[in-house]
Amino acid sequence: MTEEHIIYGKPLKVPISNNSLGMDIHNALTQSKEAPLFIDAASGETVTNKTLLKNSCLLGQSVRNFGLNKKDVVAVCSENSLYFCNPILGALYCGIPVTTFSPHYTEGELMYVANLSEPSIIFCSTEASSVVLNVKDRLKSIPKVIIMDTKDDYKGCQSVENFVNENVPKNFDINKFEPLPVDTKDDVAFILYSSGTTGLPKGVMLTHYNYNVSIAIFDDVIQSRARNTAAVAFVPLYHAYGLFLVSLKILWGGILVIMKKFNPELYLKTVQDYKIGDINIVPSIAQFLVKSDLVNKYDLSSIKAIYSGAAPLSKDIEMALKDRFKVNDIQQGYGMTETTVGAISHLHNKKENSPGSCGCILPSLSAKIVDVDTGKSLGPMQSGELWCRGGVVMKGYLNNPEATIDAVDEEGWLHTGDIAYYDNNFVFYIVDRLKEIMKCKGFQVAPAELEAILINHSKIADAGVIGIPHERDGEVPFAFVVPAQNQVVTEKEVEDFVADQVAVYKRLRGGVRFVSQIPRNASGKILHRVLRDEFFKTRPNCKN
Repeated sequence: MTEEHIIYGKPLKVPISNNSLGMDIHNALTQSKEAPLFIDAASGETVTNKTLLKNSCLLGQSVRNFGLNKKDVVAVCSENSLYFCNPILGALYCGIPVTTFSPHYTEGELMYVANLSEPSIIFCSTEASSVVLNVKDRLKSIPKVIIMDTKDDYKGCQSVENFVNENVPKNFDINKFEPLPVDTKDDVAFILYSSGTTGLPKGVMLTHYNYNVSIAIFDDVIQSRARNTAAVAFVPLYHAYGLFLVSLKILWGGILVIMKKFNPELYLKTVQDYKIGDINIVPSIAQFLVKSDLVNKYDLSSIKAIYSGAAPLSKDIEMALKDRFKVNDIQQGYGMTETTVGAISHLHNKKENSPGSCGCILPSLSAKIVDVDTGKSLGPMQSGELWCRGGVVMKGYLNNPEATIDAVDEEGWLHTGDIAYYDNNFVFYIVDRLKEIMKCKGFQVAPAELEAILINHSKIADAGVIGIPHERDGEVPFAFVVPAQNQVVTEKEVEDFVADQVAVYKRLRGGVRFVSQIPRNASGKILHRVLRDEFFKTRPNCKN
């Protein structure tokens, strides 16, 4: 630490790979002995590491022969499944950037992100295919759609199997397949979506180097733990958290039990039957584990550690988890899509595991707290905006240099938009959010997106949206609505109008309040802080 109040992580003891992520994954799969890798939690169907290697190499050769290169983008739009990783690895082997779309996107949401990344191919599940097929011909660049989970062609789209048969000769030897090299610091591995500090979703460009640094960091901080253990994946694999979890499991071995979506009884049965030692959860699942009577029906004594991410976990819930599961090793970390996965964690500094905190800055990274008015760095116990710097910070936002400059300054500091402080032991606490983004069930929701939908209603003149605290889901959207002149509109009408156009977690589950005007500054920007203050005046029992 210097007089500028910069907190530095410890030196990284693990070397950072110079290979592409695809090359390292290919090497790991090639060099390991055949063993189960993925298991479907519901059906018990198993995929071995060698089957994954074969399927991903065939797809890698297929997209290469189809004519794609690193100037293209490959998209995956699917719920969690045993097939999810095949096209991702195939593209990474070829140095082709991968983007992931939520299978729950509405047509408008999918059109927005697909026009941003312009994938040449979208690999999708049959379940997600309806929305994909409804929008594909309206995109700026019309992609080829390939169905991941059927043997035969489906709704006029090729199946993966037929795509491979068309593009790879039958005598193809996967043992001779070799991943292509990349410029790790410049070439993009993933394009994931985040609203950053404001506005509509932006494409976060994560390079192979960003991922290699993150992998090295986690390799460093958990050296005392076994890596080839069983884990459960219920968090969406298209989300930054889930995508990194599955990447580590492929690289490190072990078994990943995959759930299509979170099912309480199936989850508990999976933890019991596979004797899961470390569980990776999000705050909404922590709430379930603390409060549900279902937990008592299963033997969960195998749980030795609980890791929470994607959103802050309250001190009360953390202590309740410790009490119910008799587990002292409960840790949460801090990260965002723009930091690949994590920047702050307790993993490497358990003795400073203060309840409610998110830990210390990870090795090779640095952080500081900055006064939002003066721009000066602050010392211990002083709240300000959290800035992070290091090899995990994104390359930038896709085709959006202005937003990139706003987020990452000339010295490489990522302005996170989160208000935090650190104590005298350099343990960080997230206390507020400078940015307007809500975190609903661990997903980012931009008020601007919902506001744009609301003002398109013929009976609404203006609208402002905030996130309000929710015990289980972190936050839920709440709308202030100004009815159009001489128009009568009901709360249910407003809620239903939004629900028809957005994913479930973006719905106005916090409610609607009708007001005479929306507070704005001189330039017309909505003053969300004023709206929040107004909300808490009338709901004093709701923690701000």
